[in-house]
Amino acid sequence: MNREVSVRRMLFLALAVATGALPAAAAAQDTAIVIHPESAGIHFAPVDLPRAVAEEALQRYNAKTTIRLVSRTRLPAGAAWRGDVVIRNGPALIGGRIEGSLTVINGNAVLDSTAAITGDLLVIGGTVTGPQDSVGGPVRIYGPPLPYKVSGDTLIYSPDLWRKLRLSAHYTFGQGETKTSLLLATSGTYNRVEALPIVVGPSLDWRIGGSTWLYASAVGVFRTARSLSGECCNLGYNVRGELRAGDRRTVSLSFRSFDLVTPVEDWGLHANEVGWAAFLFHRDYRDYYRNNGWLGRLAWQAEPPLGVSLEYRYEHQRSVTARDPWTLFRSEEDWRPNPPIDEGHYYTISPGLTIDSRNDRDHPTSGLYFRGTLDFSQSNDASPHPLPPSVRDSIPANGSYTFTRAWLDLRSYFRLSQSGRLSARFILGGWAGGDPLPLQRRLSIGGTEPLPGYEFRQVSCSENISDPAFAGTSLAACDRVISLQMEYRGRLSIFPRYNPETGQAEGMGVVTRFLRGPDFVVLGDAGQAWLVGEGPGHIPSDHIPALDSWLADLGVGIDWGGLGVYLAKAVTGNEPFRFTVRLEHRF
Repeated sequence: MNREVSVRRMLFLALAVATGALPAAAAAQDTAIVIHPESAGIHFAPVDLPRAVAEEALQRYNAKTTIRLVSRTRLPAGAAWRGDVVIRNGPALIGGRIEGSLTVINGNAVLDSTAAITGDLLVIGGTVTGPQDSVGGPVRIYGPPLPYKVSGDTLIYSPDLWRKLRLSAHYTFGQGETKTSLLLATSGTYNRVEALPIVVGPSLDWRIGGSTWLYASAVGVFRTARSLSGECCNLGYNVRGELRAGDRRTVSLSFRSFDLVTPVEDWGLHANEVGWAAFLFHRDYRDYYRNNGWLGRLAWQAEPPLGVSLEYRYEHQRSVTARDPWTLFRSEEDWRPNPPIDEGHYYTISPGLTIDSRNDRDHPTSGLYFRGTLDFSQSNDASPHPLPPSVRDSIPANGSYTFTRAWLDLRSYFRLSQSGRLSARFILGGWAGGDPLPLQRRLSIGGTEPLPGYEFRQVSCSENISDPAFAGTSLAACDRVISLQMEYRGRLSIFPRYNPETGQAEGMGVVTRFLRGPDFVVLGDAGQAWLVGEGPGHIPSDHIPALDSWLADLGVGIDWGGLGVYLAKAVTGNEPFRFTVRLEHRF
């Protein structure tokens, strides 16, 4: 049997699955979480939306006579809507007349000079820009978003319990179209290099005029881990400025200067899941390096849901060693060593393309998401660690080191019934040309994400590396990775009591309401990571590994709005059942 499969055939198959079998639905816009401009205060926990306001918004949306709209919506001048309108996951761009009330849930309301609303205006999880005297009734604005889930055509209140565990203090002052804030919050992920990074600094949101905004922030980063050898430093920074113009076809120009600790692979587990695993159980599922430099980025929202970007980065990347942060359990154990990287100054040009038609960014049930980037990088002074030729060819030492790295992330969500959803995610990324990848841009595959049936970095391509500098690190050394994940979600309803008079099953009060809430999940995953090249253990650059060499697993789970428990078993290989707990949806 042929052990290799054409890359073009696999890409065609994945795109067909995602765009044909799992068609996209209405476009969606990222929800905005902002501070109410007329409020000022310090909050050591995220501010929650008042329950009475949440119930009012749900009643408005669920009313039979309501005009319901999803994602970015525009009412042009001269047009009119008759009746109460609710727009979910805005923004709402209003230039015409609404004969009734307008409610915007998790989005902004932008009122043109020609806008007219005869009723009241309620905005949750967003802001209002434009002349408010065009609104006949009261104008109410609430910064905290409305936490909800969709059940058929009905919105249900669904608070995010994990949000309450995020520590931050936010002081906001200023009114109208200029707001300044002072932030004190945790940043990034609890890890074995920084422990808990804490950021503090000011930010500015300034409406220069019309639909043009200036965003700026400057924060310092304090790393709380105690140093083992005194190397590096305990402070970092992140300074950012962005100029954005336009309501629909937005154009933005941004600049950022930074000194941060950056993860090597961040496409598997979510950042907060990695952090909790490190803090609670002394298990860090990422590697890190110090990244100091600046970048400039030009982005254009060509037409929702399509966005394009072009980024230029200058980065000084250096190795960092694991420190000894405290953990709740297993604190007496040694941390897994943090592997060294190929240090040097790197210059990168990175075009990107995004298509996002999901109906909800955090909890999508329909739509399509695609993100593709292509990094063209070079370095004049890279200091590569020598690796065996079976893992990587030598890197030029004459200042001509160049490489190209590509990354494709395709997700599709399809609603099969009122409570049944089918979702898929396809990942393909890694070396795309030029010299071999540096260590900090290499890859691996294994548990807990995207293959929960296997151990951490089941395939890392580092078996032949004997350099003591990498001992015990489980180094990710593969050139490419491919992954396909699929899952079915359905609503779990349990009625433990039978009523002989009605002949129907009944619930048991609060117990049944609790059990009715979660989803049951059936999942299947497959993927592989490999080295590119000729010879044993390598795959030619225009092929991927044969399907019968892929890792694959099956599993089941129960998910309470992101908090899930899963049991998975590898289909290939002699692996035990593996139990995992997730704090967010897998994808």
